[in-house]
Amino acid sequence: MNLSKEYIDIYNNYMKYINEIKRECRSIEHMKSRVLKKDRKASEEEIKVLESDKVVDENNELAESKSQNKIYKFSNGDTYIGKVINGKINGTGVYMVSSEESIGFEYIGEFNDDVKEGKGICTFTNGNIYTGGFKNDVMDGIGQMLYKNNDEYIGGWVKGHKHGQGIYRWNEGTIYIGDFKKNKREGQGICYDKEGNVIYDGEWKNNLTHGEGTYIWNEGKRYIGEFLNGKRHGYGTFYLNNELVYQGTWKYDKPSIFDKTLDEIFSFKL
Repeated sequence: MNLSKEYIDIYNNYMKYINEIKRECRSIEHMKSRVLKKDRKASEEEIKVLESDKVVDENNELAESKSQNKIYKFSNGDTYIGKVINGKINGTGVYMVSSEESIGFEYIGEFNDDVKEGKGICTFTNGNIYTGGFKNDVMDGIGQMLYKNNDEYIGGWVKGHKHGQGIYRWNEGTIYIGDFKKNKREGQGICYDKEGNVIYDGEWKNNLTHGEGTYIWNEGKRYIGEFLNGKRHGYGTFYLNNELVYQGTWKYDKPSIFDKTLDEIFSFKL
């Protein structure tokens, strides 16, 4: 069984959204280049207003320049390039963290009252790149994370965590599509090998097969039944060469009779 049409459709729909964000961010990068070329720096007074978090009266002369994109270099080493409205970072812009105390990042995208809010791209100093939605300064909505090791996650995010429906692709080609809860594979999901064949289809918990599911090793060899913390455990059926071999209870990956595995039974000495 190869990668399902459902997987392909879901991935393509996610990528349409991600590519739209990339196009929007390219225009912000062009703005950054123009402002840097013109060396349009904000005044010390404008920077102090931002750092002090003061509210600027709309009639104040500082508010008159709110439509201009400028370079704001802060005392902690950070740099912001974009608009400031009434003493707050608003609209679209670029924020670069250079403080030694921070993990570091560059964010290109939308802001609302000094926080990342809307759509954007965040490049971290560890090499990871996130493209997608933000809410209240953290990843939230639909987004794609490209990891330094070439793993990829694309799907739902809530409060900075992978959450909801998503797709995770490991760098060697294995793919999981299904439910996530606080960064863990949890709920219903399907795992494919690098050739696109189904390995497991069923329930997950804490990144492990857990609940009802089907595990397939190769054509004709499969287990259908209950799992517990990544082990065949409970009631299940095992097939070999598409023929029924065992149907009954399992205990930690092994057939079980009277609550004992076959290995335990045959180990008894008469």
